[in-house]
Amino acid sequence: MIDELEVNLSRKRRWMIAYDISDNRQRRLIFKCLKDHGQRVQFSVFECELSKKQQQALRKQLCEYMEDDDSIRWYPLCRWCEPKVAWTGNGQAPQFDGFHIL
Repeated sequence: MIDELEVNLSRKRRWMIAYDISDNRQRRLIFKCLKDHGQRVQFSVFECELSKKQQQALRKQLCEYMEDDDSIRWYPLCRWCEPKVAWTGNGQAPQFDGFHIL
């Protein structure tokens, strides 16, 4: 039988991650890190689908690149909200991979 905690840690959730980083080098490191985990939707905004374990590891890694005056914001996007994401101007619909059983 699969441990319930393990299932919860591996269940994925979509996150919108926005960052404001003052140092160019640190900003590039954060960009490269986020690019490996999700899709860039704005200059300093990514959408990433992460399990709890992945999110914890990514948060830890990103914190290593931050200075005192920097910030990274994490916004959860629920499955019911995802289809309602709208935009104006350049861009494309968010890419939602696969399907999920709740």
